Amino acid sequence: MPLMEYNGRSPSISEKSYVSPMATLIGDVKINDNVIIWPGAIIRAENSPINIGEYTTIFDGVILFTRSRKSSIHIGRYCIIESGVTILGCFMEDYVQVMEGSLIYEESSLGEGTIILNKSQIPPGLIVPARSVMRGIPVEPMREQTRNEVLKQKERAEHYSQLFIKIKNQLPNAQSYVLTLPDFLKFYIKKES
Repeated sequence: MPLMEYNGRSPSISEKSYVSPMATLIGDVKINDNVIIWPGAIIRAENSPINIGEYTTIFDGVILFTRSRKSSIHIGRYCIIESGVTILGCFMEDYVQVMEGSLIYEESSLGEGTIILNKSQIPPGLIVPARSVMRGIPVEPMREQTRNEVLKQKERAEHYSQLFIKIKNQLPNAQSYVLTLPDFLKFYIKKES
């Protein structure tokens, strides 16, 4: 996997995490325990740090890019960042889900248990309250989640991480990048039924 130093800072990855060899990490990136980062993800901490919390999954084609010193990215624990999401700066609390194709601008903040629905846009500096379900360009509130719904998000994030470990253990001789997202989802659907 391309791991690149930038301005004397290099990515730091927990041994308990999986980062695809086809992902790119640049600069002051910290990957904590039980994080899964899929192929095609680009994580560029060139101007401010990026911290990714435990049990978070970053799917294919996600871009995390700190464009300025004001645009650090903090992703909490048990978060799911789906394919095609771009984050340019954000403080994200725990149990957050950002769905496919969404765009998050600098200095925004997503409260605990927030869900950002597909192809939505968070404008610069927006503070999204905890448990909000948001949609649109720019986002507008749809409803508020219950505490139980937020806890299900935690279970789902843990499940992704644990499921990947099970798959990896069943294919001990396979290169990590052989396991594609479609393979992962086939295994996931099979296990669930």
